[in-house]
Amino acid sequence: MGRAVGIDLGTTYSAVAIMDDAGGATILPNSEGENTTPSVVFFSETDGKDEPVVGTMAKHMAAQSPDDVVQFVKRHMGDPNWRFDSTSGQSYTAEEVSAIILKRLKQDAELALGEPVTDAVITVPAYFDDARRTATKQAGKMAGFNVMRVLNEPTAAAIS
Repeated sequence: MGRAVGIDLGTTYSAVAIMDDAGGATILPNSEGENTTPSVVFFSETDGKDEPVVGTMAKHMAAQSPDDVVQFVKRHMGDPNWRFDSTSGQSYTAEEVSAIILKRLKQDAELALGEPVTDAVITVPAYFDDARRTATKQAGKMAGFNVMRVLNEPTAAAIS
């Protein structure tokens, strides 16, 4: 059985934490050694078969290839009309883009822990309605998580 993590899927940056032995939260570094990962995705303009790039590199690509970069996708969660159309002809929902970010966070957490990560609690703003909360949970499932709970950010802050 794998580890459970807490995820702050942020508008601009995201972070992953685990509960340490003392009962406190420990933030896991990403593969670049940083505690946060930019919530930015770069889609290659080739044939769409390349894996999207997430994080700092994607953020840097925004200046060179703005039409191939998605930022602030959290603002579109739960909106059935929002889509990102890449220059390679692929079209992505907000849930799909968020799932790509979450998949990267999952991979980085597994690298940091040296073991599989299966379960997650994902935080959302307190103002998120049911559609946005459901979309966030769906993105987590698409990324390979068993989403144990979608938790309001202020609640998560209070428990930590």
